[in-house]
Amino acid sequence: MDAKQITADVVIAGGSLVGALTGVMLARQRPDWQVVVCEPRLEGPPNDKRIIALAAASAARLQRLGVLGELTDATPIRHIHISDKGYLGATEIHAEQEQVDALGYVVSAAELVNRFYLACQQLDNVTWLAGESVEQLHHETDKVQVETASGVLIDTQLVIGADGQNSKIRSLCRLPWQVEDYQQIGCISTVKLDRDLQGWAYERFTEFGPMALLPMANQQASLVWTFNPEQAETAKQWSSAEFLTRCQRAFGYRAGRLTARSEPVFYPLQLKKALRSTYHRTVIIGNASHALHPIAGQGFNLGLRDVECLVQELSAALDPGTFAVLDAYQRSRTRDYDAIINLTDGLVRGFSNTNRLMVVPRNLALMTLQHCAPLRSRFARLTMGMKS
Repeated sequence: MDAKQITADVVIAGGSLVGALTGVMLARQRPDWQVVVCEPRLEGPPNDKRIIALAAASAARLQRLGVLGELTDATPIRHIHISDKGYLGATEIHAEQEQVDALGYVVSAAELVNRFYLACQQLDNVTWLAGESVEQLHHETDKVQVETASGVLIDTQLVIGADGQNSKIRSLCRLPWQVEDYQQIGCISTVKLDRDLQGWAYERFTEFGPMALLPMANQQASLVWTFNPEQAETAKQWSSAEFLTRCQRAFGYRAGRLTARSEPVFYPLQLKKALRSTYHRTVIIGNASHALHPIAGQGFNLGLRDVECLVQELSAALDPGTFAVLDAYQRSRTRDYDAIINLTDGLVRGFSNTNRLMVVPRNLALMTLQHCAPLRSRFARLTMGMKS
């Protein structure tokens, strides 16, 4: 039996947050195009267990698209407290000072991706191929033939790789991938507190790396805790009670008393970036193109701007895969990448050590932010994803 053959204007590899959102935005912007999403999961949207810090500008973008609405589990961040353990440097950022309702929102990735998935199902020009992963790309002058693992062949003018850090699309196109290992292990967990955080988010810098608490409903918070590799191996053996005791000791009592936690997940913290995100009739976006340290909560927000920029470049294109279109996209993203990567990398390197040559300047920086409103506002608007 011959393999099934499909023709589409655009094929998106990966149906998670960035891939599904690209499908929605592109299909709405170009109702004359046929969009195919190849998603390895057989039933429903990908099972994404992450908690997302959604920047204020990102939330506004999604609301304009009509794919955000009223998220039942979204918690607004109205205040941010940043401190350096053992030192006086600290600063606070407040939504009212920036004249916004919230600095950001803490949302379930699962709920977000489910909304994007349902929006894709309602669009006549989106074909969602469940249980299909991209296996091969056959590049020709005026098209790419996509071959899935089950043998489906799709002729298309453009392939968008939104298939995460282990991107098959990036690998097939041999796009160079730079990895900088911070020699840190991230630990994520949902913790229970003895009181509600009331919209406060906390970032605490320790000698081994940052800790963060993001507010959630029902007196819960999303915890990100950084260890060095040796500490992480020890922490994996802690009981729940010991985990909470040591976390409380490291974080302090500013946010209240920790009373319970979910099973923690550990993963290496690295900066990963593609040296180029485009190839012949192919582009990679989101985590396939860049993966950041979670210190500033910018990962999905940067990916969202990838989607927005790419759809804008494609909005008037006669042929979505031409060099001119993809090169324009590549050039337009450079400044944003540089700003956010430099921000996160600088915070990690500047605050993850006890070298006095770094301690004094970073504490002065925190105190300057606290007492210099224009500088604090500029920093706040950068983290909120706003241009000015």
